[in-house]
Amino acid sequence: MPVLERSLRYLFAPIVLAFIGITMIQQLTVTWQEWLPKFDELPYYLLTLSAVLALQFNCGRISYLSILLLIYYYLSQSAPPAIFDQDQIFLAGTLIITFFAVSKDRSPFSIHIFKVLLGVSLCFAIAFAWKTGASGLASFNINQLPSTLNLIASLYLPVGISCIVISIYTVWHATGTNSSIALTQFIWLFHFYLPNELSLAILLSMLAAAYLFSMLFALYALAYKDELTGLASRRALNTMALSLNNHYSLAMVDIDHFKRFNDTYGHDVGDQVLRLVAKKLSKVKGGGQVFRYGGEEFTIVFENKDIELVLPYLEEIRQKIDHYDIVLRNEGRKLTSKSDRETTHKPNPKVNITISIGVAEQHGETSFENTLKRADEALYKAKNNGRNCVFA
Repeated sequence: MPVLERSLRYLFAPIVLAFIGITMIQQLTVTWQEWLPKFDELPYYLLTLSAVLALQFNCGRISYLSILLLIYYYLSQSAPPAIFDQDQIFLAGTLIITFFAVSKDRSPFSIHIFKVLLGVSLCFAIAFAWKTGASGLASFNINQLPSTLNLIASLYLPVGISCIVISIYTVWHATGTNSSIALTQFIWLFHFYLPNELSLAILLSMLAAAYLFSMLFALYALAYKDELTGLASRRALNTMALSLNNHYSLAMVDIDHFKRFNDTYGHDVGDQVLRLVAKKLSKVKGGGQVFRYGGEEFTIVFENKDIELVLPYLEEIRQKIDHYDIVLRNEGRKLTSKSDRETTHKPNPKVNITISIGVAEQHGETSFENTLKRADEALYKAKNNGRNCVFA
């Protein structure tokens, strides 16, 4: 996925949606203020729910953030404000969010919890030291300080660095969890810099809802997405079959001699081939929806398409894969020195793969399972016919 697309999908889209939601709520000031007493209790329920679900799905970072935000909300509601240094709390929270943004998800019920506690404690210590040092600088005549020290005396430098780190990491490691953590940073900054624009209860409720949605999407991907290729899985195909009408064409695709290829070049290269074929198949024209059926087999469903119409699309994608040369990387090359590589340099070998395709058509005269079976029979005919062809 291109960097721009990852940026739009995982970084900017959640923040823009949250901003739109905040703006809409602000336009309904009178309405939400009437409901505010009921909203005051909502973060307790939503953050607790997100923490529990995150524990269930081993989303440790979301669970920790939910618990910490829950504690912060409770203290902000019950404790006298005078006992808090808001700048220290804000900077510590910013550093904690950054810490979780660059961490990996680990099971909370493991030794890694001590690393998390150490990291959170270190964030508080850094925030305290920074604010203490900044207060000492601020005690001087501000006009006598260089501009660099003026910047350090404020919170803009650490907060700015934190935002940059989170943004880069979210784009580079594009996941729903990282996107939720970036949204946490946005909500945290909004709460600190614009405290009177929207109540903390509403902001945390929105954030907890975002956590829950991210886990629902992760659960959906786990159930209906193939982890290796990124295509929809066989379960998604079976679910789609329940909603298909009585007019569609179905193609079964198989990589020719894949077992021999796997045995020759290894499973790592075999996985690369599966991902490559999946990527090529996903670009099939005619509105075909591609699924990984299992192993080296794929299924393409063309809704409301006759078999005569989809055959050219399948032939085109077969030719594209047939004409594509795969360059094999020499993993042992990494273990040699640069001089050795220059003296013994050999071009990486290229291999070619082909696919066989069987197609069947459905016009309401039979079930989805029978159509799938007829497509599979056509696939075997394509293999018996010399492979690397489309057979209907």
